[in-house]
Amino acid sequence: MRELSEKELLLLSNYLYMDCSTKYGSINEMLDSCRDEDGAVSPARIANIGAGGGMKPEECYDIIREMDAQSGDFKALEAVRTIDDGGIRAVCFASPGEDAKATVVFRGTGGGYEAWADNLRGEYMSETDMQKLADDFVRYDCGVYDDLTVSGHSKGGNLAQFAIAANRDRVNRCISFDGQGFGKSASEEYKYQMDEASYRTRSVSGDKDYVNILLTPLAHEMVYVVSGGESLADYHSPYVLYKSCEFDEDGNIVNLGRQNPVVACGSGLLKKVVAGLDSLPDGGDRNVSELLAACVAGVMSNDRDDAYKKERLNEAWNNVKQYTAGLFGFTCDYEYEDVATVTDSMYFDHGGLTSVVIQMREMVKELSFVASALSDLRSSINYKAASRLAVDIRLRKQEKEVLKAEEVLIRYADALEHINRLYTGCEAELTEMIASASFA
Repeated sequence: MRELSEKELLLLSNYLYMDCSTKYGSINEMLDSCRDEDGAVSPARIANIGAGGGMKPEECYDIIREMDAQSGDFKALEAVRTIDDGGIRAVCFASPGEDAKATVVFRGTGGGYEAWADNLRGEYMSETDMQKLADDFVRYDCGVYDDLTVSGHSKGGNLAQFAIAANRDRVNRCISFDGQGFGKSASEEYKYQMDEASYRTRSVSGDKDYVNILLTPLAHEMVYVVSGGESLADYHSPYVLYKSCEFDEDGNIVNLGRQNPVVACGSGLLKKVVAGLDSLPDGGDRNVSELLAACVAGVMSNDRDDAYKKERLNEAWNNVKQYTAGLFGFTCDYEYEDVATVTDSMYFDHGGLTSVVIQMREMVKELSFVASALSDLRSSINYKAASRLAVDIRLRKQEKEVLKAEEVLIRYADALEHINRLYTGCEAELTEMIASASFA
């Protein structure tokens, strides 16, 4: 049995988005359930078998008709192993017979919260939960097969890339469609495995696709197809990618072009942003990535209620705030002062407020020192005549910004100190009044 062509793999990658893809024992069985009395594939029958999963009904109909037009070997493929749990959907297709060749196809991101969050966690994790599931599926569920091909679209392409890196001895080939890459942690921890697997991996993406540019690609060969889409959704659609492709008689894509210049520019900017995240100390990339994960999963998922999404978002946001505060020295490490028992019901964090005021006063001193240093620098540098004015203007602007920040801090510190004095006075007065009162 031959290896599946790029056309057949892209058809199966579309098919995996349909809810019916894990319910039938073979492609022929699925096709038979879609036929009307005359033996033709019927739109009404397709609706009845649960085709969907984010694809439009007319797209499902077209893809199934395309599958029906393929060779008998393709339609005889059996779904010998399936998984549709934990945010991951995958099918191991194998030809019947003793010399069966097997192909594992992974679906892109479904509608689950954790599945969407998993995409963002790939920035800082060496292996995400879904990548572990993909590895386990290939390693154990499909363990009886050798010389595997793995494929998938979007997140499915990412899982296919991870599977070939983790199972290099059994996976011979990977075709990723619009699949994203891997973060710094994964690229460093699995460098040898990924380098070796990269030469057996091919990435095929639409020229305007914006997902394949995420993180570091594994594929040594990256090719692009001029997309016929007209919207952001179309630019990452597996159906639009299939309809944009031209194939030779062997099912190989022949109309290859260049990546869209705007997307290529965006890819360069994105690399700088990711490099900035990676450079954050003390787990900063994790905190920011988890915040982004909460935002994206909250918008895109459909399996959790708003209360859960809000709780996760608040948790991630609070972690970022605490990390930022610690990074820039805004921590409030202090011991709580005793507050009179009689005022426990109106307890105010007097110790914390005092600590904040002290830190702000110290920051004012530091800003004052910086402003003074900038002023001295302006007067002491031996400028060249051509650059004197420009440098002086720039330094003067920086000095004004520092002085402005200093002024704002002084105002805040004065206000907080005044509030603290008012509270202390009121508490003392209230305590004295209660102490002098006579009780029957």
